[in-house]
Amino acid sequence: MGFSEKAVSILEQNLNMGTMDQPSITEEHQGSCGDILFLSLKIEGDIITDTLYEYIGCAGLQSCASALTAMIKGKTLEAAGQFDSEDIIEYLGGIPPQKYECAEIARDTLRKAIHNWSNPSLRIL
Repeated sequence: MGFSEKAVSILEQNLNMGTMDQPSITEEHQGSCGDILFLSLKIEGDIITDTLYEYIGCAGLQSCASALTAMIKGKTLEAAGQFDSEDIIEYLGGIPPQKYECAEIARDTLRKAIHNWSNPSLRIL
């Protein structure tokens, strides 16, 4: 299938998948393929202290979202915002090229959440 052993292991664990009580911000983003990622962040100061996700889509999005949440937990907003889709793919040890858009959806959802958190006038409470 083209998924690394690490990506498959992360899929089997459902790593960081679920709903969060009282997140600091929840953001969603839909890719051109129709998949949707819902990303919840708990932020204290400028540190992402917790993160969970839900999704509508394929296993590629699930693995990329799980990887992203593991990568950003404990990071500053600035550091987390620097991660790119290639970083997610590398963290997973490789995914099929046709699933690269899933890494882009994860990246874009995170960047959207950070942008909206950093601009309080854009937050929907």
